Amino acid sequence: MVASGGLTFSEREIELSSKPSDEKVSFVFHFSNNGEQSVLIEDVNLSCACLSAKTDKSSYAAGEKGRLEAVFSIGSFTGIQRKTLTLVSRDQGAKENERTGLLAVLNIPEVIMIAPELLQWSVGEEPKEKAYTLKVTHAKPVHIKEITCSREGFEFRVVEKEKGRLYEVYLKPGQTSKPMLGLLKIDTDCGILKHQRKLAFFSIARKRRS
Repeated sequence: MVASGGLTFSEREIELSSKPSDEKVSFVFHFSNNGEQSVLIEDVNLSCACLSAKTDKSSYAAGEKGRLEAVFSIGSFTGIQRKTLTLVSRDQGAKENERTGLLAVLNIPEVIMIAPELLQWSVGEEPKEKAYTLKVTHAKPVHIKEITCSREGFEFRVVEKEKGRLYEVYLKPGQTSKPMLGLLKIDTDCGILKHQRKLAFFSIARKRRS
């Protein structure tokens, strides 16, 4: 138990793991009012637009229990995500607010991993072919259906190293005379809609002066 003002939380940090198909995950923080006064909930401050949160009531009498539910909208997040919440409360009759820090930790599995995140050439560099590695970590195999490039003048090809599991995607610029940014859209037959398209970024950048 962790106390803050009149409220005592059973735990201030919750760690969960999502499924690949999950769109949202809920975190529930339980607390009780162990003080002698009613506690008023003033606000819940969030560290990320991916979170929404609310308590089940706006005030809690002495001895009353409550819950704060935070909902994490996963979107394009992957990996370990640590997001903070601050519950702002006030004991009835008190002038100052109490602030209670909470932490929601979500482990979001990768379905398709691409490395490196960015292929880069320097301006004036020989326009050699470079490669991304695309690895399928999902339980079911995934196959590349189509690749499109946002920039003209680039050649690309796919080498399947392990069927449905491992690919190399090679990219070659026609020239490197000027800076630019671009991306490859890699469309797959992944059974989870939000994971069907992966983006692979590339750039031609000026060399930094030392």
